[in-house]
Amino acid sequence: MLTNNICVFDFETDGSNPNECSPVQLSAVMVDSQRLEIIDNSEFNVYLKPEKIEDNKKANISIYNDSDILDWHGKIKQISKEEVFDNWLNYPDQKHSWQQFVSYLDNYHKHYKKAKTQFSAPIACGYNIVKFDMKIVNRLSQKYGNVNKENNTKLFHPRDQIDLMLITWLWFESLSDVKSLALDNLRDYLGIDKTNAHDAVKDVKDCANMLIRFLKLHRNLVSKIKFRKAFANQ
Repeated sequence: MLTNNICVFDFETDGSNPNECSPVQLSAVMVDSQRLEIIDNSEFNVYLKPEKIEDNKKANISIYNDSDILDWHGKIKQISKEEVFDNWLNYPDQKHSWQQFVSYLDNYHKHYKKAKTQFSAPIACGYNIVKFDMKIVNRLSQKYGNVNKENNTKLFHPRDQIDLMLITWLWFESLSDVKSLALDNLRDYLGIDKTNAHDAVKDVKDCANMLIRFLKLHRNLVSKIKFRKAFANQ
């Protein structure tokens, strides 16, 4: 059932609303679903100029006065909000960086009958991707024409998605010492170093390693559980 490559990806954005915000960084890594290993040299990272800046050639830092997003990014990167804005100002255009991601995904199809289809595409994976990252993927896919006949993204497998937040909920929902499912909180709980947290490169590598550990656990347990006819005569 699980033969496609798994693409663990993450956006950093200029806002918290996935229906409106622009990505400023997009990182990914590929996991081999058979060997449960990160594929060598599969790391991907691009920066993207926010639409607020692209759409206004005279844009200045004041366009973000209605939020504290620049301060938040500055605190994470330990630079001033002015430096954050200057970085965004000089990032490549969104279309250029997005096309790099499209090409990256195209290289990791698992071929069926020597043909690439959406069903040979990588499986999307990340932390809270159902409520956040996949909404951005669909928006940008619609914007740049990377959609199927249902007007949804055609870049990933059309059925399967792996949201690590949902997996951790299933395992930790009854544990009183897990206070929240925030990724930083789980890093503390699981003993994952938080250095450079909230940089998309760091986040995808941490999530890829979490995915690998959970899938190894699942595969170990499933061989010991009798699922067949478990509901018979109930």
